[in-house]
Amino acid sequence: MQSGTLLRNRDYTLLWLAQIVSGIGDVLYNVGVMVTIFERTGSALQTAGVLVASNLPSFVLGPFAGAIIDHVPRRQVLLITDLLRAVLVASLLLFGSGAQFSVWGIYAVVAGLGAATTFYKPARQALIPGLVPRSQLVRANGLIISTTQATLAVGYGVGGLLVVWLGFRALVIIDLLTFLIAATLIAFIAAPSDRQRAANNSPRGLRPLSHAVVEGYNYLRRAPLPRTLVVMELLEHIPHAVWTSALMLVFVSEALGGAPSDWGYQNAAFYLGMLLGAVFAVLIAAPLARRPGWFIIGNALLFAVLTVAYALSPTLLFAVILCFTFGPTSALRDVAQDSLLQATVDEDLMGRVYALRGTAANLTFMLSGILLAALADRFNVRWIYVSAGILYLGTAIYALTSPTLRQSHIAGPHPEFTPQSSNL
Repeated sequence: MQSGTLLRNRDYTLLWLAQIVSGIGDVLYNVGVMVTIFERTGSALQTAGVLVASNLPSFVLGPFAGAIIDHVPRRQVLLITDLLRAVLVASLLLFGSGAQFSVWGIYAVVAGLGAATTFYKPARQALIPGLVPRSQLVRANGLIISTTQATLAVGYGVGGLLVVWLGFRALVIIDLLTFLIAATLIAFIAAPSDRQRAANNSPRGLRPLSHAVVEGYNYLRRAPLPRTLVVMELLEHIPHAVWTSALMLVFVSEALGGAPSDWGYQNAAFYLGMLLGAVFAVLIAAPLARRPGWFIIGNALLFAVLTVAYALSPTLLFAVILCFTFGPTSALRDVAQDSLLQATVDEDLMGRVYALRGTAANLTFMLSGILLAALADRFNVRWIYVSAGILYLGTAIYALTSPTLRQSHIAGPHPEFTPQSSNL
């Protein structure tokens, strides 16, 4: 199955295009908010407040978001959240510039965007298996990730410059338009199987919704492979916090003597590497489908080594090269993990599994980000990155000891991964 054949699938193509456009919107508001707060306050901790604001809604809403996603058409969820994000981004004009600048106002807007994302990402990931057959999942995920990373690479590469050249207000207006365009594309997706699934699982009040949340937890507790992937995601998000914009801005400024634009170049290099890695995942779809667990394990080991190397970066150029190197292995892991979950989790539970995974990961990421940002205000930031490398190594060891992950595959049936299987 080649990407050209995939793009002849009308509904998948619309979703692919919408993801590209909304990805531009995500990166533009993130760059604008982070750079603006850091330049106005000079504090890593206040900049990390954006991390708290964006992730806290996931902790509160995540479990219920998954249950709702499994009970209504997922296309409808994507459409509503894109429109909501457009309205919220427009409100940044009130808080983000001039005499009206308010850190707390920006936090409130970012929290709203985080709430919308809590619904958007699981709905998008859960919709893909309804648009393409199982045999095409690796290439479908690889194509979406590769083109999304291309937009992120460009966005981070020029986002910091756009803030300087055009100003924050102009950046917000561009951002608003991206979400409106994405919503228009989503509106044209037909997804008849999505509507039929929602009709068969229509909500019947708060009590059934609560039961649906519990059902999602119980499924993860009984299913070894999905549980392993969720636990690994949680463990990885502890060291992942060193890659927040707040910590990287501190590292670039204090350890390497760079400017915010240098932070943008590092992000652009990473996303360019992600682009190449996702393209590579499409090219090696068959072996990736046979051994996804080993790609996931290998990624954790490489992250441990590369993070320590980044901590010891002697120059900005060296750091940029390392950021590029992170990209391919991250893309292969993301494609393998998403495809493996989509191939093994029951479609009626997929929204809940993705939402619960995101909730646990975001809570861990938020708490770790606050702690590391506070430490960065008091200690040498290089040692924080060395510690993160050690934590990645622990995650790799956990993954390596999981037989269900080592033996996992995407093609063919998965009898050993049913909820009735014995626990790890």
